[in-house]
Amino acid sequence: MVGEGMGRRGRVIAGLVALAAVIVVVAGAVALSGGDDSAPIGAVAAVQDDHLPTIPLDQIPGRLDLLAATGVTTTRVDLFWGDIAPSKPADPANPADPAYDFSRADLIMQGLATHDITPIVSVYDTPAWASSQPPPAAGVVVNPAAPDPAAFGAFMGALATRYSGAFTSPGGEKLPEVRHFEIWNEPNLSLFFTPQFQGKTPVALNAYAAMDKAAYPAIKRANAEAIVIAGVGGPRSSTSASGIGAIDWLRGLRARDIPLDAYSQHIYPGTSPLTETNVVPSWATVGRLLDELDAWKPGLPLYITEAGYTTAATPYRTEKVTEQQQAQYLSQIYSLPQLHTDRVKTVVWFNLQDNANWPAGLLRDDGSKKPSYRAFLKAVDEQDGARLTN
Repeated sequence: MVGEGMGRRGRVIAGLVALAAVIVVVAGAVALSGGDDSAPIGAVAAVQDDHLPTIPLDQIPGRLDLLAATGVTTTRVDLFWGDIAPSKPADPANPADPAYDFSRADLIMQGLATHDITPIVSVYDTPAWASSQPPPAAGVVVNPAAPDPAAFGAFMGALATRYSGAFTSPGGEKLPEVRHFEIWNEPNLSLFFTPQFQGKTPVALNAYAAMDKAAYPAIKRANAEAIVIAGVGGPRSSTSASGIGAIDWLRGLRARDIPLDAYSQHIYPGTSPLTETNVVPSWATVGRLLDELDAWKPGLPLYITEAGYTTAATPYRTEKVTEQQQAQYLSQIYSLPQLHTDRVKTVVWFNLQDNANWPAGLLRDDGSKKPSYRAFLKAVDEQDGARLTN
């Protein structure tokens, strides 16, 4: 965020500047309190529970209760394609194909609907049958192999059909509608998508573009009102052998003219949200991301579907902050003026509860509340029930 200065030109001008500053502060307070219906509330405060894809099914209702206790109206949900389709379906576009196991997804979507929480569904983890690459090593939870685009498109069509609002579950209940579908997770990073390069050619861009071009029309055929969110850029600022930098990734997808309704980016800077920097992605350069999206499609929305600060070092991140700093930074994020715009739809805090690999939770591993938990509840409360509009 670039600071602004203003020199004095006499007492009259100084007085006008002071008056303008007061007006800005008052207007900002009105916008944040929701008192002015015409002012954008900005990015909807959301949180993701990354325990949902892996815990036993009987624990899911309790986890959703924990999520609802924060007061959020929006969450992000990971669905592992490999778990839903461990064997190849005979009719992959049919959500009732017996090869599919949607029991976990159904339970999550029904529970979220009961709590009136809007899900952003992120799909990744390639089934072994959907890729020509060797299966992952034992113990690897998520298969990053780039999938066959047609297979991925068919699955996304089946998923959107199942949660179109018109599909009946095996138990005879109509399943809820899901409108927000995110194409993969951090496909610009080798941890989640391989290969990234062949020689110097960024083959991940071509593979991802083909997946998106297969999935987009399939989702739209199932539900014309669905919002397809593409990009899902991991928080990498530069390109190297293990991944493609955020701007290079965005521009590469733009050059390939992929279809999308919105773009998503993950932001995990190692410094305060108020730090002035030119690094992308960071909180200070959200405006640059929006400029890049305008060059693609004017007004293209931005979803920040992961953000946070870890309170301990991990194998994936050496930077850490204290619990008090985490709470302070969280409050700063949701107060940033660059996020109070209709263009930035949400900031999803990742995650609800610590895990060994990513201790950025609002809750500690033992379930006790960090200071950031109260800070998050305050941010949600100040938005007065704001919801995703598209």
